[in-house]
Amino acid sequence: MKDNNINEIIANALQVNKDILRENIQNIINQIKTSLERNQEALEQVNRIDQKNHNGFILDYSIIKNIFNILEQEKIFYGDVILSQKDDEKKLVYGTQIMAYGNVVVITDGNPYITMEMIMRNIMAGNTTILANNGFMLGTNQLLVQIVQSVLEQFNISKYLIQIYITENYDELLSNFANIDLVVCIGNHNLQQMILNKSKNKTIISGYENFDLYIEDLNHLDFLNKIINTGLNIQLYISSDTKLDYSNAIIVDDIEDAIAKINYNGSKYSAAIFTTSVENASKFVKEVKSKIVTVNTSPTIERIIDIKQTDLINEKVIIYPFSFKLDGNSERIELTNND
Repeated sequence: MKDNNINEIIANALQVNKDILRENIQNIINQIKTSLERNQEALEQVNRIDQKNHNGFILDYSIIKNIFNILEQEKIFYGDVILSQKDDEKKLVYGTQIMAYGNVVVITDGNPYITMEMIMRNIMAGNTTILANNGFMLGTNQLLVQIVQSVLEQFNISKYLIQIYITENYDELLSNFANIDLVVCIGNHNLQQMILNKSKNKTIISGYENFDLYIEDLNHLDFLNKIINTGLNIQLYISSDTKLDYSNAIIVDDIEDAIAKINYNGSKYSAAIFTTSVENASKFVKEVKSKIVTVNTSPTIERIIDIKQTDLINEKVIIYPFSFKLDGNSERIELTNND
């Protein structure tokens, strides 16, 4: 198992030199994608071990592929300069430079899809990243990190750009707030609230991959059982009238009670209602506080992390004369006027 001393992990993160990273981000992303494909068999092996230990679900490689497809649409990369305006009268060019946020702590429930996307997005943003979770899907997550670290070292970049920290107590990690620039928490309501209460740093939260599902009648049981058996983080809310008995389900009295409990306890990410009542479905859609709401449809149909690339970067405003190049050489800037 990797070294799990948080003081050493943070010290290693603070010493990472990112000069080479700036010039190689796109190549690194492509190489990570290739390495994951080459190591799919090894990933399947450790994934099976996690499942055997009742500590994980079956990886869906189409989701990992989709993560890379989404990332290919991003245009924000660490170190890039985006020219936005030319002032012919003042002979000035205006723009912004994409700057790293710094040392980012990403706290999750161990979902490897989140691990993968947060690794990639923070590499694109130029951040050093500490991935923290309680050990869910430990083997799968550790191998993902090792594959990424191996690619980084191929480009002469320290593997400590990306590290993993396993803990069930986040106090020690978050007590290092002076060496943390941003905290990202992705998980259920309880995890979000705990981290918000403990963190002294700017903290972004998301309920990605945590689904709230309200069952009002018995008309969709076969479909519901398929969803429940996926192994995803699903919190069930069941109408007392159904007499259904699922472990860890929350029993509710009616549609009002279901909406109230989901709005209070839910992840705020994705909620679904299964019902034959058009009136109750409409009420649910209107009143549930969730980014994604579905009716009689799998809540997993839309699985997009709701943390944006712009959340992970800083922007530096740049203003300079026409006859100037950012590498220090004089060169006339040709920029088409946006008017």
